[in-house]
Amino acid sequence: MSPTAASLPSSTAQLLESILMALAIITCGQAVHGKGINSMIGPYIAYGERFYMCEPDNRPLPWKWYLRATHFNPYKPKELQRITGNVSGATGLFDDGSWLKVIVDARSNNQWKENAYVFNFKKNGCRVIKENIPGFYEQVLKKREVKGVCAFKPGVYEADNAPIDWSFPNVPILPYGQYRFRVMVGRDKTLNACWAADARTIPKSD
Repeated sequence: MSPTAASLPSSTAQLLESILMALAIITCGQAVHGKGINSMIGPYIAYGERFYMCEPDNRPLPWKWYLRATHFNPYKPKELQRITGNVSGATGLFDDGSWLKVIVDARSNNQWKENAYVFNFKKNGCRVIKENIPGFYEQVLKKREVKGVCAFKPGVYEADNAPIDWSFPNVPILPYGQYRFRVMVGRDKTLNACWAADARTIPKSD
């Protein structure tokens, strides 16, 4: 499997295991002589630094997010960040008929490695977010669920100073570092959203 792109299995758990393997391979290759891999990868705390749009060529897309997060305090790592803002959709349905693509840039040696990891979910886009970023789903989308169905019509989905746990239950360990995420959501050949975030992972304290 290429570390920069992958043909991924349909199972979400298997897919995220593939992500972890790719990250670990890259991290091992970048290890500094004299440092063991245990100092670079393991249980982690993730936090967001900036949330923005990645619309192509400044072309407006129907689904946007406008979020800001409180400052993460490294001296109080168990204190959750809080987010305020919204996800808004003008047209189109976000559900399991949607596809989702994730592009991750990784920071290494004081520069960005763009498109370091590229992963495609050909279907079940809504469920992928629900199962793998449950903290975000819980605070922004879940309260507008109808009978537990992962489907959201155009509208405004808000969070107001909501505590958010940026844990990824299917990925218990990750390399520590700085990442830039682009999450693209669409249906058939139509791109409906491109959400971007800058984030970091640090070792999880006991």
